[in-house]
Amino acid sequence: MEQQEQALPALLASKLDSSFEQFMSVYQHRLYAFALRQTGNAQDAEDIVQEAFLRAYHALKSYPAPRIETLHIQQWLYKITLNVFRNQARKFAPRLAPLDLSEDGPCLEIEDASIEPDMEVYWHEWRDELEMRLAALPQPYRLTIDLHYFEELSYAEIAGLLQLPTGTVKAHVHRGIQLLRKALATRQNEMR
Repeated sequence: MEQQEQALPALLASKLDSSFEQFMSVYQHRLYAFALRQTGNAQDAEDIVQEAFLRAYHALKSYPAPRIETLHIQQWLYKITLNVFRNQARKFAPRLAPLDLSEDGPCLEIEDASIEPDMEVYWHEWRDELEMRLAALPQPYRLTIDLHYFEELSYAEIAGLLQLPTGTVKAHVHRGIQLLRKALATRQNEMR
Protein backbone atom coordinates (compact mmCIF):
# COMPACT_ATOMS: atom_id res chain seq x y z
CA MET A 1 0.00 0.00 0.00
CA GLU A 2 2.85 2.42 0.79
CA GLN A 3 4.32 2.08 -2.70
CA GLN A 4 0.90 2.81 -4.12
CA GLU A 5 0.67 5.93 -1.93
CA GLN A 6 4.14 7.09 -2.92
CA ALA A 7 3.29 6.77 -6.60
CA LEU A 8 0.03 8.72 -6.29
CA PRO A 9 1.40 12.27 -6.63
CA ALA A 10 3.08 11.45 -9.94
CA LEU A 11 -0.04 9.65 -11.18
CA LEU A 12 -2.31 12.49 -10.16
CA ALA A 13 0.00 15.03 -11.78
CA SER A 14 0.00 13.21 -15.11
CA LYS A 15 -3.43 11.54 -15.26
CA LEU A 16 -5.76 13.14 -12.72
CA ASP A 17 -9.05 11.87 -14.12
CA SER A 18 -7.98 8.26 -14.60
CA SER A 19 -6.07 7.98 -11.31
CA PHE A 20 -8.50 9.81 -9.02
CA GLU A 21 -10.51 6.65 -8.34
CA GLN A 22 -7.33 4.91 -7.18
CA PHE A 23 -6.56 7.94 -5.02
CA MET A 24 -10.00 7.69 -3.43
CA SER A 25 -9.70 3.95 -2.83
CA VAL A 26 -6.42 4.46 -0.95
CA TYR A 27 -7.78 7.11 1.40
CA GLN A 28 -11.56 6.78 1.64
CA HIS A 29 -11.68 4.33 4.56
CA ARG A 30 -9.10 6.23 6.59
CA LEU A 31 -10.83 9.54 5.99
CA TYR A 32 -14.20 8.05 6.85
CA ALA A 33 -12.87 6.63 10.14
CA PHE A 34 -11.27 9.99 10.94
CA ALA A 35 -14.46 11.92 10.15
CA LEU A 36 -16.58 9.42 12.09
CA ARG A 37 -14.43 9.85 15.19
CA GLN A 38 -14.81 13.61 14.90
CA THR A 39 -18.56 13.68 14.27
CA GLY A 40 -19.84 10.53 15.93
CA ASN A 41 -22.37 10.22 13.09
CA ALA A 42 -21.99 7.90 10.09
CA GLN A 43 -24.02 10.04 7.69
CA ASP A 44 -22.15 13.22 8.60
CA ALA A 45 -18.84 11.38 8.20
CA GLU A 46 -19.84 10.17 4.73
CA ASP A 47 -20.88 13.70 3.74
CA ILE A 48 -17.61 15.16 5.02
CA VAL A 49 -15.50 12.63 3.13
CA GLN A 50 -17.47 13.12 -0.07
CA GLU A 51 -17.07 16.90 0.18
CA ALA A 52 -13.36 16.52 0.98
CA PHE A 53 -12.78 14.43 -2.14
CA LEU A 54 -14.71 16.92 -4.27
CA ARG A 55 -12.60 19.77 -2.94
CA ALA A 56 -9.43 17.75 -3.44
CA TYR A 57 -10.34 16.98 -7.05
CA HIS A 58 -11.07 20.62 -7.88
CA ALA A 59 -7.89 21.76 -6.17
CA LEU A 60 -5.77 19.17 -8.00
CA LYS A 61 -7.40 20.20 -11.27
CA SER A 62 -6.17 23.76 -10.74
CA TYR A 63 -2.65 22.87 -9.50
CA PRO A 64 0.29 22.69 -11.91
CA ALA A 65 1.89 19.23 -12.23
CA PRO A 66 5.11 20.11 -10.33
CA ARG A 67 3.07 21.23 -7.32
CA ILE A 68 1.06 17.99 -7.30
CA GLU A 69 4.24 15.91 -7.53
CA THR A 70 5.69 17.55 -4.42
CA LEU A 71 2.44 17.53 -2.46
CA HIS A 72 2.29 15.63 0.83
CA ILE A 73 -0.97 13.98 -0.17
CA GLN A 74 -1.96 12.44 3.16
CA GLN A 75 -1.45 15.60 5.21
CA TRP A 76 -3.11 17.72 2.53
CA LEU A 77 -6.14 15.44 2.36
CA TYR A 78 -6.56 15.34 6.16
CA LYS A 79 -6.35 19.14 6.20
CA ILE A 80 -9.15 19.37 3.64
CA THR A 81 -11.25 16.87 5.61
CA LEU A 82 -10.64 18.74 8.85
CA ASN A 83 -11.66 22.03 7.23
CA VAL A 84 -14.86 20.48 5.88
CA PHE A 85 -15.61 19.09 9.36
CA ARG A 86 -15.01 22.48 10.98
CA ASN A 87 -17.22 24.23 8.42
CA GLN A 88 -20.04 21.77 9.05
CA ALA A 89 -19.59 22.00 12.81
CA ARG A 90 -20.10 25.75 12.60
CA LYS A 91 -23.34 25.27 10.67
CA PHE A 92 -25.02 22.67 12.84
CA ALA A 93 -25.49 22.25 16.55
CA PRO A 94 -24.34 18.90 17.95
CA ARG A 95 -26.87 16.12 17.70
CA LEU A 96 -27.57 13.45 20.26
CA ALA A 97 -27.16 9.86 19.14
CA PRO A 98 -30.17 7.65 19.86
CA LEU A 99 -29.58 4.63 22.04
CA ASP A 100 -31.09 1.68 20.17
CA LEU A 101 -31.39 -1.30 22.49
CA SER A 102 -33.80 -3.26 20.30
CA GLU A 103 -32.83 -6.78 19.23
CA ASP A 104 -31.82 -5.53 15.79
CA GLY A 105 -29.92 -2.52 17.15
CA PRO A 106 -26.15 -2.20 16.74
CA CYS A 107 -25.57 -1.94 20.48
CA LEU A 108 -26.34 -5.63 20.94
CA GLU A 109 -24.30 -7.00 18.03
CA ILE A 110 -21.61 -9.52 18.90
CA GLU A 111 -18.62 -9.12 16.61
CA ASP A 112 -16.74 -12.37 17.27
CA ALA A 113 -18.57 -15.48 18.45
CA SER A 114 -15.28 -17.09 19.57
CA ILE A 115 -15.02 -14.66 22.52
CA GLU A 116 -16.90 -15.57 25.65
CA PRO A 117 -20.03 -13.45 26.14
CA ASP A 118 -18.79 -11.97 29.43
CA MET A 119 -15.54 -10.85 27.83
CA GLU A 120 -17.42 -9.54 24.80
CA VAL A 121 -19.61 -7.40 27.04
CA TYR A 122 -16.59 -6.19 28.99
CA TRP A 123 -14.67 -5.14 25.84
CA HIS A 124 -17.74 -3.50 24.30
CA GLU A 125 -18.31 -1.51 27.48
CA TRP A 126 -14.62 -0.61 27.72
CA ARG A 127 -14.48 0.51 24.07
CA ASP A 128 -17.69 2.51 24.43
CA GLU A 129 -16.35 4.12 27.60
CA LEU A 130 -13.08 5.01 25.87
CA GLU A 131 -14.90 6.46 22.85
CA MET A 132 -17.20 8.46 25.14
CA ARG A 133 -14.27 9.82 27.16
CA LEU A 134 -12.33 10.61 23.98
CA ALA A 135 -15.35 12.44 22.53
CA ALA A 136 -15.65 14.45 25.77
CA LEU A 137 -12.09 15.77 25.55
CA PRO A 138 -11.60 19.38 24.48
CA GLN A 139 -11.29 19.64 20.68
CA PRO A 140 -7.50 20.28 20.49
CA TYR A 141 -6.72 17.20 22.59
CA ARG A 142 -9.28 14.96 20.87
CA LEU A 143 -8.05 15.99 17.43
CA THR A 144 -4.35 15.49 18.12
CA ILE A 145 -4.92 12.13 19.84
CA ASP A 146 -7.08 11.01 16.94
CA LEU A 147 -4.48 12.03 14.35
CA HIS A 148 -1.57 10.54 16.28
CA TYR A 149 -2.98 7.25 17.55
CA PHE A 150 -5.73 6.41 15.08
CA GLU A 151 -4.41 7.98 11.87
CA GLU A 152 -0.79 7.25 12.85
CA LEU A 153 0.54 10.65 11.82
CA SER A 154 3.80 11.81 13.33
CA TYR A 155 3.95 14.86 15.57
CA ALA A 156 5.61 16.81 12.75
CA GLU A 157 2.88 15.83 10.29
CA ILE A 158 0.17 16.86 12.75
CA ALA A 159 1.97 20.15 13.41
CA GLY A 160 2.03 20.87 9.68
CA LEU A 161 -1.59 19.87 9.28
CA LEU A 162 -2.86 21.99 12.15
CA GLN A 163 -0.30 24.78 11.69
CA LEU A 164 0.89 24.46 15.26
CA PRO A 165 4.39 24.10 16.72
CA THR A 166 5.46 20.47 17.19
CA GLY A 167 5.85 21.07 20.93
CA THR A 168 2.25 22.21 21.17
CA VAL A 169 1.08 19.07 19.38
CA LYS A 170 3.10 16.88 21.74
CA ALA A 171 1.69 18.76 24.72
CA HIS A 172 -1.88 18.35 23.45
CA VAL A 173 -1.41 14.62 22.96
CA HIS A 174 0.22 14.25 26.39
CA ARG A 175 -2.43 16.31 28.18
CA GLY A 176 -5.23 14.53 26.35
CA ILE A 177 -3.86 11.13 27.34
CA GLN A 178 -3.55 12.32 30.95
CA LEU A 179 -7.18 13.46 30.92
CA LEU A 180 -8.28 10.13 29.40
CA ARG A 181 -6.35 8.14 32.02
CA LYS A 182 -7.80 10.25 34.81
CA ALA A 183 -11.35 9.90 33.48
CA LEU A 184 -10.99 6.15 33.00
CA ALA A 185 -9.42 5.70 36.44
CA THR A 186 -12.27 7.66 38.00
CA ARG A 187 -14.74 5.43 36.18
CA GLN A 188 -12.93 2.29 37.37
CA ASN A 189 -13.05 3.53 40.97
CA GLU A 190 -16.77 4.28 40.66
CA MET A 191 -17.42 0.73 39.45
CA ARG A 192 -15.71 -0.86 42.46
